[in-house]
Amino acid sequence: MSTAGGRAAQKAKGRPDRGGKGTGPGLLKSWIIVALVLVGIWAAFFGIPSVVRMLNAPPISEDFGLEDAVVALRLHAGDHAYLVLVNEAGETRSVELEERGFEESRLAWSEAGLSVGGPADEYLIHDDGLTALPLSGAKESSSERARLAVADGFAVYTGSAEGQQLAFVDAATEEITTIDLGYVNPALTTCGDDVALVDESGVRIVTPDSRDIDGLGVFTGVRTLVCDQDRALGLGEIVDEKTSAHQSLQIWDRTTGDRQELEIHYPESVLGWESGTPFVWEGRLHWAAGATLWSIPLAEIAESRSVDAEPAADLGGFLGDLSPVVGTDQGALAQSGGRVFGVATEEDFINPSRGESYDKLLSFAIFSADAISGERRIEIDVDGIDFPRRDLHVTAIAVNPEWAAGR
Repeated sequence: MSTAGGRAAQKAKGRPDRGGKGTGPGLLKSWIIVALVLVGIWAAFFGIPSVVRMLNAPPISEDFGLEDAVVALRLHAGDHAYLVLVNEAGETRSVELEERGFEESRLAWSEAGLSVGGPADEYLIHDDGLTALPLSGAKESSSERARLAVADGFAVYTGSAEGQQLAFVDAATEEITTIDLGYVNPALTTCGDDVALVDESGVRIVTPDSRDIDGLGVFTGVRTLVCDQDRALGLGEIVDEKTSAHQSLQIWDRTTGDRQELEIHYPESVLGWESGTPFVWEGRLHWAAGATLWSIPLAEIAESRSVDAEPAADLGGFLGDLSPVVGTDQGALAQSGGRVFGVATEEDFINPSRGESYDKLLSFAIFSADAISGERRIEIDVDGIDFPRRDLHVTAIAVNPEWAAGR
């Protein structure tokens, strides 16, 4: 590339001075050629869609709607964050969206639409466009901890060294109400259509009118929480002891506030210290930990002090040439009904000596796994990739609940 530029410069020097304007037109033409060559090389290496994104990465705007999308993704490519919508045909539409904090933003999808956020705004995305809602009182350097679908819209939990905040986004009135959570860091879930946490008295519902959350004595031994009819179940940290692992399970009776505590034992070591994506299906509690979906039967633990975790589905094994991008607390799995949904990719390591972050995306798919049978399948082969293929990291996924229910 430098040799071609040198030859162009030499040719330009051999031309006469025309009207004191030097060699501008000829030199400009040469640089245009060089630029086209560079773009061509980039396109050959990273793909035409990447060139389009490099030259034109539109920010999220009011005309960006769900239309026929069934899956939503948040991902990083290089130093940029994107919101990507995928339809059943595997076509994508992407916009660039600023990240909220170092822990990445989440996604939530309900009948009210798709909920996503930026550093200072919340976005409600509908079929034909979006509404941007300023998030007042946002803490500096705030990161996102949870995003939940509730009765009137969504609840968004953010926090920083300056404290925590819970924002209720009303999808009908398009208004936001925020409450200060102080410096507590509770696990949140939904019980029915309400936001809930656990404290010393049991399960507590949190509403836009709640106050003094900091003084409630929030139970701190829970990392992930899920409601199941008249009880709430909270999972603690995973303690890995090389050949096996264990973690605590707390069960609260929502009516009486009584609490049962037992220990879950894994048959093997688990990569990671936190579980995620908990849900109850067919009488069993399911959650993701490491590269596995685990489960326990709830009917058999009424008087137990310990229970053995059973593998329900492999979330890490190859699907043909595709490798699942497994996440737990990071939000890279979505649950709907009795299935979990995730992303699987095929990547080419451009320079293995520099680590896995230096890779190129070759192919991409949405997969799901059945919580009872363990059966996995590709739901959508993504062909129309319109985001960069280099240094790609999926950080969150959400699925259209109506589409997922039919899978």
